[in-house]
Amino acid sequence: MKNAFKFKRIAVLPVAVLAFAATFFQFRDASAVVETSWGPQDRPTYTWDSPADHITFNSITDNPNIGDERNFVRVRKVGDTGYNTDVLDLEVGQEYEVFVYYHNDASASLNASGKGIASGVRMRSEFPSVLNDGEDGVVTAYISAADSDPKMVWDTAFLRAHGTVYLNFVPNSAVIHNGGSSNGTVLSGDAMLGEEGITLAYWNDMWGMVPGCNEYGGYVTYRIKVDQPNFEVDKKVALSEMPDNYKDEIITVPGDTLNFRINYKNTGTTEQTGVTVHDLLPDGLTYITGTTFAGSTRHPEGSQSPEVLFTEGLGLGAMIAGEEAWVTYQAKLSDSQEIFPCGDTEIYNASYIATNDGRNSDKTKIIVRRTCESSNKVPSTLPTTGPGEIVMAVIIVLVIGGGGFYFYKSRKMLKKVTDNAGDGNTMNTEMTGDIVKDSIQTPIKEDKK
Repeated sequence: MKNAFKFKRIAVLPVAVLAFAATFFQFRDASAVVETSWGPQDRPTYTWDSPADHITFNSITDNPNIGDERNFVRVRKVGDTGYNTDVLDLEVGQEYEVFVYYHNDASASLNASGKGIASGVRMRSEFPSVLNDGEDGVVTAYISAADSDPKMVWDTAFLRAHGTVYLNFVPNSAVIHNGGSSNGTVLSGDAMLGEEGITLAYWNDMWGMVPGCNEYGGYVTYRIKVDQPNFEVDKKVALSEMPDNYKDEIITVPGDTLNFRINYKNTGTTEQTGVTVHDLLPDGLTYITGTTFAGSTRHPEGSQSPEVLFTEGLGLGAMIAGEEAWVTYQAKLSDSQEIFPCGDTEIYNASYIATNDGRNSDKTKIIVRRTCESSNKVPSTLPTTGPGEIVMAVIIVLVIGGGGFYFYKSRKMLKKVTDNAGDGNTMNTEMTGDIVKDSIQTPIKEDKK
């Protein structure tokens, strides 16, 4: 049936007031041009001044109240006035009102004989439960009667999504409006959206019966809420000595005990079910048994939880829109130098929360800092030296200071110095001075031999 739909531009004419103007007037549409798909498209049409000579629905093209009756399904955001478009952009959290007009176009002159009174008049509607980003959802309504020709007519309106959204019928929102005793009756939403639909009526004791002529016409309204499931996950870590100072990133040392907190918040517009928290510990971090606690907005005092956070996950149950929950636990860092060598080692502790609507995750960064002693430290005491070592040290200093261009006059001179140094604790300072003086003033000579 939907494949037969074609788009057609229908001008909505200026409106007048029906017998039930007090209720219908709010739905008039003065000058909008709308685009719709409807059917059957080959059905005969009629005018306000020349109604049908038999029972037929929504086929007058110049109805002063809604314009072309073939465009009988309209949608508006609750709180807005008028129905100015058949394509509506949806907003998350908003409710939208669907308007479905019905009118037996048979001439009023046929009612006295009963030929103009429709029986078994029903209306049903349908809309998608889920729309993806940029997708147009179709709201369709069908009007049928046991003795009408054609048996059924239908029309559509379009809802455009921005982001994945869920469309839900608002309970007890389906209401019939007309000038008769059935006006204001709440209709069954389950029946209206089901295969059979609901019966329509002008009189409260004659459901399914709708006489011909505009004064017996009316409309049904019902509401759709646009929901979007969504939630946030926030993972934090704190040092054991500052257990409440949670951060995204910390610097710690091997062997430390750390506190972790996993926060969940339902930021969508629907209740989320199957909320389950999972945690993934990296190498070098070991869970401390018995430290898992969970709490929520409804149970802020919290309680100790089963040891399942790192296996099948810790279930939190169902969370209503806006509700928050949290899970805390402790873990200890390894003291192994193989896992955490000298310097800084970065590890990450990740958590994810799964729901029946999807999953989100977050992680913390932990910098494990190990300080090691350097092997190039200056010794705290100098070694004991003899006179020979002292002399050599003096000479090396002089050689370096002189740019490396001078040396001793001869090896005999060096031997003479060491011989005159005595038994090891004193040395001939006069001789040393001569050596120093001579070594600075005498350049190195090449051996000619």
